[in-house]
Amino acid sequence: MRHQQTPLNKNNMRRIHLALQQLSVDTAKLYSELGIDPQVMEDENGKLNMLKHIELVERAAQQTNNDFLGMEIALDGRNSALGVLSYMLRNAVNIEKALELIQKYIMLVDPGSSTSLLHEPNECIWVYKLLNNPPVHCSQSVEWSIFSFVRMLRLALGDNTWQPVRIYLEHCAPATQKCRATIEDDNIVYGHDFSGVCFSQSLLQHTNSLHEPDQRLLALLESQAQLSIKKLLSNDSLAERIRLVISSNLGIKHVTANTVAKELAMSRSTLHRRLREDGTTFHALRENIIINIAKQSLSSSSISIAELAKTLGYSDSSSFHKAFKRLVGHRPLDYRKQYKK
Repeated sequence: MRHQQTPLNKNNMRRIHLALQQLSVDTAKLYSELGIDPQVMEDENGKLNMLKHIELVERAAQQTNNDFLGMEIALDGRNSALGVLSYMLRNAVNIEKALELIQKYIMLVDPGSSTSLLHEPNECIWVYKLLNNPPVHCSQSVEWSIFSFVRMLRLALGDNTWQPVRIYLEHCAPATQKCRATIEDDNIVYGHDFSGVCFSQSLLQHTNSLHEPDQRLLALLESQAQLSIKKLLSNDSLAERIRLVISSNLGIKHVTANTVAKELAMSRSTLHRRLREDGTTFHALRENIIINIAKQSLSSSSISIAELAKTLGYSDSSSFHKAFKRLVGHRPLDYRKQYKK
């Protein structure tokens, strides 16, 4: 169900701009023909009306005479950033959990779309629908989303050669008979009743291979990420996106301004400048999230303070103790004793 305040705009145009250039699209000519401001496409925070985005991808395919442009962009390893969905996937313990999160939050990264999961005796079908758009007019956008999902499964499975049982596409087969991407042509069924990806039902319980988080903190990290996602529905600010990236990476890798800027496709200096304009700093955002997670963990889990400090990115327990005391007014152990549930 679409949130009333969610605009039907496609976000992060810079990634799309770079992806088109990687496939030799004459972007300057294309933007001019479609009346699109090039500065919007080159801005990491640029947004484009969803209908205009669909037209852009279709015209790019025509310009390059590439019937599989959407598919190739999705499966290209250079386009590994999947926006909010990639954060969800990292924080999902298995494929089934990832699909639940995708279905719930797909509108954040793919406005005007919906997903569902059909269960067959031994197979599942992830069904994708781009709402209010005839298949013939949005084939490239649909393939982009369908094959982005395939790549997500490959990452989660740790197998870049994994093949789905079948891929269903509503639109008709292209004039070009053989695709150039890493998908077996016999697995693609065109002109189907819906678009989707069919895979073995046994994959649902497959452990996510992207990381092995501390299970005691996983629920807390997911809670923080989902809180940021909900805020994004009504407030698509840079600060909220940074909170989402930080929350989703804690316990997985060391989170710095450099790593966050890279995930958001902007320079470190741009990130700091934009936050200054919003009256905050990266250090303040990161510290606030870390301390909130620490407070929840101390009050609801038995994780050792030393292990918690390490998971939250502190070099040693002493640094964590000092930061916690400064921000909360209690030492971690005293806080646990007072607020342990």
